[in-house]
Amino acid sequence: MTTHVFVGAALGADEVRAAHPGAVLHPPARHGDLLALAAGPGDTVVLLDGVQSHGTPVSHEEILDLLADGTRVVGAAGFGALRAAELWPYGMRGIGLVFGMFVQGTLDGDAEVAAHRPTHTHGHPTVALVTLRWTVANAVTDRILDAATGDTLLDLAGSMHAAERCWPALIRLAGEHAKETGEAAAALRAYARRTRSTTDLQRVDALLALSWLAQEAPASAAPPAPESLLVPAWFLTPTSRRAQWRSTFRPTSGASRHPAVRELDVLRFQQLYAPDFPARYRGFTLHRIAGHLLPTGDSELETCALESAARAGITADLLPAQAWEHWLTPGERRSGTPWHRLLTLLVRSFRSAPGDAPFHGVPAELRHADAVWAASTNAVAAIDRLGESAAASGPGGTARRIPVSEVRGHLREIWGSGSPAALEAAARDRGFASLAEAEETARRFMPLRAASAQVEAR
Repeated sequence: MTTHVFVGAALGADEVRAAHPGAVLHPPARHGDLLALAAGPGDTVVLLDGVQSHGTPVSHEEILDLLADGTRVVGAAGFGALRAAELWPYGMRGIGLVFGMFVQGTLDGDAEVAAHRPTHTHGHPTVALVTLRWTVANAVTDRILDAATGDTLLDLAGSMHAAERCWPALIRLAGEHAKETGEAAAALRAYARRTRSTTDLQRVDALLALSWLAQEAPASAAPPAPESLLVPAWFLTPTSRRAQWRSTFRPTSGASRHPAVRELDVLRFQQLYAPDFPARYRGFTLHRIAGHLLPTGDSELETCALESAARAGITADLLPAQAWEHWLTPGERRSGTPWHRLLTLLVRSFRSAPGDAPFHGVPAELRHADAVWAASTNAVAAIDRLGESAAASGPGGTARRIPVSEVRGHLREIWGSGSPAALEAAARDRGFASLAEAEETARRFMPLRAASAQVEAR
């Protein structure tokens, strides 16, 4: 049973270790980090701080995925408090005053909890708006400043970008507003330093959450009471996006030697290089096209798929010439029977939804035998090590952008296809949306082939 703590501005690493000695520390969480833990029943994920810039925040669906798997997820202090206020009906546990303020509607929006610790680009720790509000409220109660001045300081702080909202910058901006306001801001900073144990609200809430965990029963022994949940996370139907993220970020199962290797990366490797992948993909698509008409055996699979397509108005007679030209090569359009040509078209054009990917995650039908899957996992791990070595050697050692001509030559070699039309068809037979997608995927794996060739030549 492991407790993972994602923390940045709320607490220092030493404070986290003192409050929860066994915790595994992580930097502020960003999109994919929670899924990459591969946490399960008995594990706890504590979300205190998270990256909030555009495109990178931890999504609701990532947290729901952990909850559905039986992982206890706790949110407090900063970004975690916001997510807990949004997801407590599904089993996420929220702790502290910031969480309560979000639930009650006193706070609204992630800008309230945005803060940063000092880095090489930020010399001073920034202050979250919610902490400033709490500090001002206490300072007014203690008569350090009046309510009107407190409101002015909060308005000035709200006009600043979160990444620049530190005490020196706030004091400078307040001084530009009025001399008295600048003096009040300096007095407020001195007050905040004296009363940090009560006014640094995010720190207080973070320590409260870790203290609660230290006294609480293990996650596996204390599941949420069913009556406390409006909708259990496992009851929600996983979306295609959630399944895609899961396969992208979660480590591949049964690969303890390479825990950082993702299942989707292994599938992509097989999609490119496994000789039998087109047959696996064909069976996968025809089973889904056949739907409820699926027979007990595979002998009638093609017939059922054609019948299901006909019910949807897709027949060889009704399809326009442009469809055949788009999905079949000139040679394929002149050979075979009409039903064989239609089956090929159905497989290559299959999508779970219009414009969607043909499959989400790593379907069981597309996996190979365990030994082959393990070998592919080892290959992907080797590719990752090559990439790390290149990056570690500096800018001159990073892999160059491989030209399209080289990539296509590589695909011709492994697929045995010659013309561009044949390569496009081969890519679609393997579940790629296009040859361009296959080429982009191949670029990642080609350095391993080059390294192997060098070893064989020695």
